[in-house]
Amino acid sequence: MKSIHLIRHSKSDWETSYSRDTERPLSDRGRKNAKALRKYLNKISFSTDLALVSPSERTKETFRLLNESEPIAKNVNFVSSLYESEGSELLELLRKLEYDLENVLIIGHNPGLENLAERLVFGKKETFSESLFLKFPTSGFLSLVLNSTDWKNCGVVPCQMQRFWIP
Repeated sequence: MKSIHLIRHSKSDWETSYSRDTERPLSDRGRKNAKALRKYLNKISFSTDLALVSPSERTKETFRLLNESEPIAKNVNFVSSLYESEGSELLELLRKLEYDLENVLIIGHNPGLENLAERLVFGKKETFSESLFLKFPTSGFLSLVLNSTDWKNCGVVPCQMQRFWIP
């Protein structure tokens, strides 16, 4: 079995001027919610083998805040393609993970995370009448279990939802 964990970056600051969207930092509320998520992750003794993090400032800051008291990931990769990835691209990223890796965390953005979550939970179904994860919330944490030993089965074998936490 493989575990897949998804976190949408915390609430970003729309008031501060920035030259590029990737530079937008977290808002005060976003920092508060990231700390609440960190407290929850510590409570459940969360850790992962690998964190794949979008290189935007808000995702990096979210990751830094989650790591303040206890590291949550053995390894971290900042993956430029995560910034504007669609769900199908995120799915391909998961399918290419090394076989011996047991669990992964993706910290990214909507709508890609929402689309990925739908595909992982419902499998191959191409169209959904309603989104279970409509507007995957900022600071939202979704933990899924893939009932397979092969990452290539992501999106083919439906995942079971283990946890869904929102601030």
